[in-house]
Amino acid sequence: MKLLLASLLFICTNNSFAAGWIQQADFGGTARHRTTMLSLGNKIYAGLGHYNGAGPNILFEDWWEYDPATNAWTQKADYAGGICYHAAGFSVNNVGYVGTGRISPSGNTMVKDFFKYEPATNTWTQLTDFPGVGRRGAIGFSIGQYGYMGTGSGPADMYRYDPANDTWIQIADVPGGNRMSAVGFSLNGRGYVGTGFLSNLGWSSTDFHEYNPATNSWTQIDDVGIDPLEGPIPRMESSGFALDGKGYVLTGVNISSGDNYKDMWELDPTTGSWTRIEDFPGTARRYLSSVTHNGYAYVGLGTNGTNFKDFWKYDKTLALLQQNIESIQVNVFPNPSIDYVQIEMNGLPENAVEKMTVKMYTLLGKSIEEKSMTQNQVSFVTSGLPSGLYLYSINYDGIVLRSGKIQVQ
Repeated sequence: MKLLLASLLFICTNNSFAAGWIQQADFGGTARHRTTMLSLGNKIYAGLGHYNGAGPNILFEDWWEYDPATNAWTQKADYAGGICYHAAGFSVNNVGYVGTGRISPSGNTMVKDFFKYEPATNTWTQLTDFPGVGRRGAIGFSIGQYGYMGTGSGPADMYRYDPANDTWIQIADVPGGNRMSAVGFSLNGRGYVGTGFLSNLGWSSTDFHEYNPATNSWTQIDDVGIDPLEGPIPRMESSGFALDGKGYVLTGVNISSGDNYKDMWELDPTTGSWTRIEDFPGTARRYLSSVTHNGYAYVGLGTNGTNFKDFWKYDKTLALLQQNIESIQVNVFPNPSIDYVQIEMNGLPENAVEKMTVKMYTLLGKSIEEKSMTQNQVSFVTSGLPSGLYLYSINYDGIVLRSGKIQVQ
């Protein structure tokens, strides 16, 4: 009994050290960085990129599909633009759009070609070129029926793409000058761009800006990465995404010090302010790729000198549960039990119950019954069980959050 209880407690502790993160199957291709990642339909797609070889860089053109339902990767049709890294992309109506980047293993050949990927047919089609100069390290995001792409190693110019007629129009430049390897994402109908290497200043940055498509204007919000103790944490080659009404920036590198980061920051768009939350649980790195998909964020790959292929899921509800687990009240009654026992939890985050189950075990770990929670409670019939001590676990999406004992008389 002590061994099983200790095991359940270890599972709770092991899952809560990095709240909300669950490691998934490694990326299906070779470890690399400067990749492109998109969410299309019920799948996630990632590929391109490079790693630094002993001589010329090793570049990739492969494209992979990840199925969250099976936690498995499948290789798909290669990118039509050939080997390429540091390309930008976005999705509109479950179609992927990818373009720009660097295509030379040695040298500095930049491109401005632009392609769409249709997952239903697993095909790439070339479209009208990106209208700016060829570049790498650009940002891409979508708002409504339009895609947005720009800045990077070229100027600070930004463009809006209309998939309906395959046309581009130039919009207002990103403030602060061109920035390579910046973060870009959309949230609540606005675009957000920040951090990156500012060529006109020669260092990585902390500034962040909000784009309003209705007025074609940018507004500066609070800088990201201003730690109360450490002060500003300038960064480039970071990752960012929007999830459940908040924005997130994580990882990256300081070009001045060479330090790789694993910190994570949450943006409240109503105030334009950032709050540091628990660190990313993987190795500190730069060029982490990320995407939001069906209510979760998925991140992976990157480098800190060693290239990575690990892949992670971030569940905001799980994070809230794990961060506040000690304040969530669990009531088990009657205990001791004769006919039935009811287990209820109070103070659960919104939407948590739909993924929660309670499981009852024997002392030897044999499952007696597992039930989904209804509202915030579940009950088990105990009248047919032999008298003695039993165990229960409260689980979210298969992860043990709390465990305890039930006495049956």
